[in-house]
Amino acid sequence: MDLQREAPVDEIKRLQRCLNDLVSVLALPAMWSGREPAQIVDRLLDSLLGMLQLDLVYVRVNDPVGGAPIEVARVAPSQNLMPPPQELCKVVNQWCGDDPRKWPPLLQTSLGDGNISIVPSRIGLHAEIGVIVAGAARADFPEQTELLLLSVAANEAGIALQEARLRSEQKRIASELDRRVAQRTAELAQANEALHLHG
Repeated sequence: MDLQREAPVDEIKRLQRCLNDLVSVLALPAMWSGREPAQIVDRLLDSLLGMLQLDLVYVRVNDPVGGAPIEVARVAPSQNLMPPPQELCKVVNQWCGDDPRKWPPLLQTSLGDGNISIVPSRIGLHAEIGVIVAGAARADFPEQTELLLLSVAANEAGIALQEARLRSEQKRIASELDRRVAQRTAELAQANEALHLHG
């Protein structure tokens, strides 16, 4: 009888935790407002690592103009046998390949002294913005709620990164316009001065 009562109580606690985590993920854009892509990625990694109790999390954000992508990895403090974050970026790409669209939905591999489950989530419909890779050594990873949270986090990050790109492009255009106006004003001032000298 007690076991039957405990099961619904545990399920309710699990669902409450999931709802709290979902609210936390949906609140991330407020922290990202006005931030640069690297700052968005840092906060995303820290949030996911703690919230989902991951052993590792990796994010790659593609550069829209073909430059070098932003690649960042975090490892849980308890995972002292994992490679450092810089090496993890290379390891993730070796595991999965170069094209995130061809990555498996779940990859189980060995890392350090044990096995780890790796789950990639695309940022953007075809991973054109980037990818999040979450990993945990827990046997039950990923649960459905964790997949949901990763998907929502990827969507929210995609929106925030697109907004950051648009802000950056607007600043670049405004700066270029200011430069052209200043150049044209200087040219007109020179022409005006030349007219006064010859007139």
